[in-house]
Amino acid sequence: MKEKQTSSSNEFLAIGGQAVIEGVLMRNKDTLAIAVRTEKGKIVLKKEKIPTLTEKYSFFGWPFFRGIVGFFQMLIIGMKALTYSTNVALGEDEEVLGFWEISGMIALSLAFALGFFVLVPYVVTNLLGFDDVRMPLLFNLIDGIIKMGLFLLYVYAISFMQDIHRVFQYHGAEHKAVNCFEAGKKLTVANVRQFSPIHPRCGTSFIMLVMIVGILLLSLIGPLMTFFFPSLLSLPFFFQKGVLFVIRILFLLPIAGVSYEVLKAAGKYRSNKILQLVNSPGLLLQKITTQEPDDKQIEVAMKALKGVV
Repeated sequence: MKEKQTSSSNEFLAIGGQAVIEGVLMRNKDTLAIAVRTEKGKIVLKKEKIPTLTEKYSFFGWPFFRGIVGFFQMLIIGMKALTYSTNVALGEDEEVLGFWEISGMIALSLAFALGFFVLVPYVVTNLLGFDDVRMPLLFNLIDGIIKMGLFLLYVYAISFMQDIHRVFQYHGAEHKAVNCFEAGKKLTVANVRQFSPIHPRCGTSFIMLVMIVGILLLSLIGPLMTFFFPSLLSLPFFFQKGVLFVIRILFLLPIAGVSYEVLKAAGKYRSNKILQLVNSPGLLLQKITTQEPDDKQIEVAMKALKGVV
């Protein structure tokens, strides 16, 4: 059952979160809460304040900048939360990750993502005979389709893993709880269960938006480079492609900024058909990345949500 639209002010709090191992993380501005169920069935709640860079550097809160900052901040928070939840779920003592451990995990994750979802589609599109300088829009359309295909196959494949399936159930519990809260309903298991596990502000939708927005913005690289650096076409093939690929990586920052603003608008203006159409691929993908949770998983999501509101 889909959530009933209300005028409740709760829907404008923009609470976000993510599923972790046997638990849920929720965030509301500078407040963070992680609820994890232990092997003995007890729910452990951890709350903390997180530093907001906008207090020190106000421009980090500007549109487009806030999406980039938020992306890297959630990478760090997410890595810490996953480690913490794993230890709590297994009944082990909490391990505090240091700067280098977190940096190493993020670096490996980014290296895999860039290699598999950026480099591979770029190489394959070139091998298919498309040129990103002479036919930029067509090139990036094919490149984007390959990216989406790889991402869909990756998500679908890991969904069959038992541990990942449980994470996807907690992901569904997170969305159901937030949908219930935003509709102005009391947080009870019975109420939360009625709501959809799909949410327009989901990180899954963000990734799909990055790929869609990237088709348009990455198409600007070829024309801009040949306009400002006409000698680019005279460079050796592999050197030319290397330069263009590095610039594609740098373009991911403005792409993330634009995608964040589109996602935020889609979450706020749910009656806008254009925004919902743009966000629809991500909503469809959530059919895989969110699964129906059981009552105990809903209890965990409610505990985390109550911890930030």
